Amino acid sequence: MDRSNSKDRERRVARWIPLIATAALWACGCQTVRTPEEKIAASGMPREKQMTSFPPYIIEPPDVLNIELLMGLPERPLSGEFLVRPDGTVNLGYYGEVYITGLTLREAKEKILLHLRKYLTDFSLGLVKEDPETSEPIEVEPGDSNHLMIDILEYNSKVYYVQGDVSVPGRMPSQGNETVLDAINNAGGLIPTSAPQNIRLVRPAPPGQCCEQVLPVNLPAIVNQGDTTTNYQIMPGDRIVVFRDPIVRTTLFLDRLASPFFTVVNSIQYYTFAYRGVKFININPLGIFGNTSTTSSTTTRTFPPITPTSR
Repeated sequence: MDRSNSKDRERRVARWIPLIATAALWACGCQTVRTPEEKIAASGMPREKQMTSFPPYIIEPPDVLNIELLMGLPERPLSGEFLVRPDGTVNLGYYGEVYITGLTLREAKEKILLHLRKYLTDFSLGLVKEDPETSEPIEVEPGDSNHLMIDILEYNSKVYYVQGDVSVPGRMPSQGNETVLDAINNAGGLIPTSAPQNIRLVRPAPPGQCCEQVLPVNLPAIVNQGDTTTNYQIMPGDRIVVFRDPIVRTTLFLDRLASPFFTVVNSIQYYTFAYRGVKFININPLGIFGNTSTTSSTTTRTFPPITPTSR
């Protein structure tokens, strides 16, 4: 009877083994992007040694601008750092607010100059100058005025992301010349549980265009062989994903799968030991050590009487 029960248990366990193996393989995943590196090399994609220039920078929150006006009102200077607020405006203090989100630096300069016309003359703003030959005023394009200077101090609105098994995952400011290797180093490098052979770059499609790109990153070749094929130039909005080593992923999955069973077994053992301990101690209302009342018996020894002897 015992042998038949043990065989039934073995059969049940054998049925679960394929399911557990399948779940483990699913947990590992096969995430490497199967894109031939030769195809990437022939595509002319911007990468190390083949960088491309970005289009004119578009101002967006929360960029920080450096604005300086040479000839402002007395005791009302306009100079310093100015944050582009969430509503898209920049606060110029006494001179009011200007909406500049979505504009290039030249367009923002023109709009700010036209706004300052409410407070200052065109001469103070550098919108007119004197003709050296005729001494007549000549109009100057707002973008060409040298009385107002504006520049980007902090590029906060253009970012990329590094996710996965790196030391410091998160968003990083994009300054235009970073590569995949720079991005991983900026994130503190890989941690021991990462899979260097399983890294990808995800690039969202531009608005109104198709399609998203998922590109492989051969980090060992970049670092150990100096191969720049997959050391792409980072674009704003890029996502670099560093996946976890499959062995570590499988170990964690199996640990999570077995954790509830271990919890149940440990609880059963704990309460079993507690029950046996209580039963052994035999607790009762009078004391914790059972019946402590004992009868003491006194033993009396009887000695024979001493009789005097005659001399």
